[in-house]
Amino acid sequence: MRINNRRHNATVAKIRAMYGKRLSAEDYAQLASYDSVSEIAEYLKKNTHYGKTLASVDTVMIHRGLLESLLRRHNFETYFRITDFENIGRTEFYNHMIIEAEVDVILSCLRYINAKSDSQITELPIYINRYASFDLIEIAKIRSFDELLVFLKKTPYYDVLKDERADANGRVDFSVCEIKLRTYLIGRIEKAVSGYGRKEADSINSMILTDVDLINVINAYRMTAFFGENEEEIEKIMLPFSGRLSAAKQREIYSAPDEAEFIRRFSKTYYGRLVEEMGCNMNDLERNANLLRLKYAKLALKTSSSAAVSVYSFMYLRGIELRNIISIIEGVRYGVPSKEIEELLVI
Repeated sequence: MRINNRRHNATVAKIRAMYGKRLSAEDYAQLASYDSVSEIAEYLKKNTHYGKTLASVDTVMIHRGLLESLLRRHNFETYFRITDFENIGRTEFYNHMIIEAEVDVILSCLRYINAKSDSQITELPIYINRYASFDLIEIAKIRSFDELLVFLKKTPYYDVLKDERADANGRVDFSVCEIKLRTYLIGRIEKAVSGYGRKEADSINSMILTDVDLINVINAYRMTAFFGENEEEIEKIMLPFSGRLSAAKQREIYSAPDEAEFIRRFSKTYYGRLVEEMGCNMNDLERNANLLRLKYAKLALKTSSSAAVSVYSFMYLRGIELRNIISIIEGVRYGVPSKEIEELLVI
């Protein structure tokens, strides 16, 4: 059934205005020049759109974990302000950030189960609890994979994970679980989009599949360059979707015997040619793939009149901004020179 998805021009205009308040290259340079997390927090508090979220925070006493948690919360609150603006949040597509957050929480639980740790409660985004389909405080109490399956019994995630089993040490195959959960997430987004008009659905699907293509390339590159994995092992952790990178082309790249050949084969693809047109160093493949993702999101936000396309693009761009800030925080903590930190940023 076709979804009655009017353009929501006010939402699109609001998103573009909010994007205008993004951090600039000058902001990033200033943040990278500091010597402490406190200085970074103080700058974000006084000079950026994060100010309201950090208004009551004592930046002198703040630590890395709390700052990152507050910035993540800021992004969620921004998301809900957007989706509440013209009540677009009632449409299934706009639940994708909640579903993604739930998937991340389940994966976090699996990490702690495998590590036999009991401290995950401090890292969970409790602020989304009222939106989530399960209780984040309760999931933090889980200590085994069997307990997790029982907990998820009344959620869609049970069917996703029910065929997995823990080994004799209580560990579950994290990579397999992650692929299954993220495949479910993408499938659910695509199902929600299928009710939109063809042009809008094609635009959203194109963004999603481009994102998946480049995520797969980045992960395959890491496995080839750093671990020397073969094609069979690489394909096990690839998301089972393809956009402009066909399944045949993916197999050709994944079968590369080493890093140099991987890059050479990638350079012959649609995305590789775009990287060359951007004048980037082909050898810095992971950064180039992320720059392409950034480019596509910016273009979509600039040109689309669709609220769905605008929301998806904007929240992706906010995610990149957050990851840039986290990279700066980590660099400052470990005394990395500011110029080296800036070279790691995706801007």
